[in-house]
Amino acid sequence: MKKKTKLEINFYVAIVIDIIMMILLTVNLSLIVFDWIFAVAFVNGFLEKYTPDFYDYYYHQIHLNFTAIDLLFVAAFLSEFLLSWVLAIVRNVYHKWFFYPFIHWYDILGCIPVGSLRFLRILRVFSILIRLQNLKIIDLSKTYLFAKLTKYYGIIVEEISDRVVVNIIEGVQEEIDEGGPVVDAIINKVIRPKQDILVEWVSRRLEYALERDVLIKKQELDLYVKDLISESLSKNAELKTIEQVPVMGRIIMETIENAITNVINNVLDKIITDLASYKNRELVNDATNVILNSIEYEDEESALKDVFKEISIDALEIIKEQVKVQKWKIKEETESETTETEQKNIELLMMDKP
Repeated sequence: MKKKTKLEINFYVAIVIDIIMMILLTVNLSLIVFDWIFAVAFVNGFLEKYTPDFYDYYYHQIHLNFTAIDLLFVAAFLSEFLLSWVLAIVRNVYHKWFFYPFIHWYDILGCIPVGSLRFLRILRVFSILIRLQNLKIIDLSKTYLFAKLTKYYGIIVEEISDRVVVNIIEGVQEEIDEGGPVVDAIINKVIRPKQDILVEWVSRRLEYALERDVLIKKQELDLYVKDLISESLSKNAELKTIEQVPVMGRIIMETIENAITNVINNVLDKIITDLASYKNRELVNDATNVILNSIEYEDEESALKDVFKEISIDALEIIKEQVKVQKWKIKEETESETTETEQKNIELLMMDKP
């Protein structure tokens, strides 16, 4: 048979000690709870009347000597505590030798034989259970109690964290509304560091809009320009005089109108084509940079800052409403609906069976 290593022996010894301590703690805590109940007048009278033998034995042998009996348990707990402290020092578990009692403070306080402090011993039960769980000696994750504790722990954490986050968001909203430095911080620390990305995005969107929308509607644009020029020429007194020239007047007017329309359309086509071209993106980038850089020249009470203020407050309001959503309740309702659906399916299957 293969010899067990020193590490394996220490492992098994630690498990045995933990199991013994669990038994002692369970017995001790049960005894403390029962003795506390025994001291209640109604329970004391009931036991004395209906179970006199048990009452007599418990009262004289245990209740009157409860402190001495509890001290025996305390002696065992202190012995285990000191042994564990020595082992922690030998194994160099903590950075300093005196860290152990501070980390396991509940073990020390639980050993004090005073009413309320005795119940701190239950923390030692939890610590042992967690240790056994981590060592895979036991598996509490599938137990009903563990599932319930995990569920309500999650609910409590979510509710508390949600309230904290909502209070923080409301504080930021108030600061923004009162004209605090938050808006300037958003502009200088959020928007400005991402300016190159914003410039690139605006440039690409502008190119796309010009290429897909303006160029496709070129015919409509040409007609619009022609109508504007025709309307402008019809209001010009000098051109009206030319139009009165017999035979050639009308021809000259149409020629002038077509010439002006063609020139303006060609100029607009060239501008739009250049702006929509990737080769001329530098021009678009410069224009976008000018727009973004103009933010710092705005007055403190400018419309642009008001817009940023409103956007920031509205965005925080959306986040706040999302934080207020009770995810645990939605999850619970979903699980309930799933359970009901599964139950109905089972009932239908049972009904289909002969």
